[in-house]
Amino acid sequence: MRQIISLFVLDALISGAVAAWLYFARGLDAALMTGLSIFIALSPICLIFASPFTLFLAKRKISKLGVKCNRFNALTILKDADVVALPYNRVLTGGEFYITDLVPEGLNQPTLLAMAACAETDAENILGRLIYDTAKQRRLRLQQSTNFKELPGLGVEATVSGTTMRVGNLSWLESLNVSLSAKLRTKVDQLLVKGKTVLIVATGRAARGLIALKDDINDAAINFLTALKQNKIESLVLTAQPKKMTSWITKNFSPDNLRTNLTPEGKSREVQIFRAKGKIVAVIGNDIHDALALKNSDVSFLLAGGSLIPSDENKFDFEIPSLESFLAIREVALKVAKTLKVNRLLALASWIILVPPAIMSALDNPPIPFHPLAAAAGVIIFSAIILVNSLRKS
Repeated sequence: MRQIISLFVLDALISGAVAAWLYFARGLDAALMTGLSIFIALSPICLIFASPFTLFLAKRKISKLGVKCNRFNALTILKDADVVALPYNRVLTGGEFYITDLVPEGLNQPTLLAMAACAETDAENILGRLIYDTAKQRRLRLQQSTNFKELPGLGVEATVSGTTMRVGNLSWLESLNVSLSAKLRTKVDQLLVKGKTVLIVATGRAARGLIALKDDINDAAINFLTALKQNKIESLVLTAQPKKMTSWITKNFSPDNLRTNLTPEGKSREVQIFRAKGKIVAVIGNDIHDALALKNSDVSFLLAGGSLIPSDENKFDFEIPSLESFLAIREVALKVAKTLKVNRLLALASWIILVPPAIMSALDNPPIPFHPLAAAAGVIIFSAIILVNSLRKS
């Protein structure tokens, strides 16, 4: 829109300058007729129908798919997207976690679950809430916790009865020098290769056991990744899951690229690495852990059903109800690109045909007499052609 306004200003300056010169050279009538002819012929009215109007029609079309478009120009970028980055949990998987294994060490299963629930009392992440709710449903006795801290993508820690309690992934606890027995390490590996999310429960520097959770495969996601390959678009799966789960994810989803052990900052960094390689990266996310990656993408998609809520701080180009919506929007973007190309050529043609005779009307004996009404008729005709082309392709 700023470009259109700038063109209108430039048009006014040029036609005004010619009119001012003619006023002193040939009088008021010649100045008005020629200045008005140039202003109409050079006006970017055809461009308004060529671009903003075409994008408006496209936005209206995708809104019928249940998609909200927050940025017009995102459509013109989306057509060139050659990498789609998306998280593993709750996107490639269904989002309905359930506890599958409680593996205590030196205590029983109810005590292990109660310890973890105490640390997760104030947690906002889906795994923490599941652990806490499960403990409450089993009527386990929970002690009060203090000094709660949640580290996105890593885990939580809190003080329970004067002891620091942590529940989180293996790499985070290892970085804090928490010791795991050989038996627990073996069990972690066994669970990861089965595609289970594993959380270690630790008090101080000692691991007290682990909790495994499962999230079923999203069949629609498998079809989506297959469709991306068919459209020659690379897939990039970003996850906080350990590297040990690589074989499980690859076996079930076959992504073109997979990055594991990622914090929210790590996900963003991977997106920026691909962009630095010259790739146009579209990011699909639905969790607070995806916010940075979405922010640093070329085109961002907020997937419905997650914990990330649109706000002034979290601006997304598109808000989509399902993964399939991405392919539908991209199809619209490709059609828009073709329509815009034709429309812009028509707008350029209007200038080539209308502007020269409008300028030559400043001569004493112009080879082609040109009246402002002729310029207006020409602009109307070209605008109508562009309008019809846009409506036909929308």
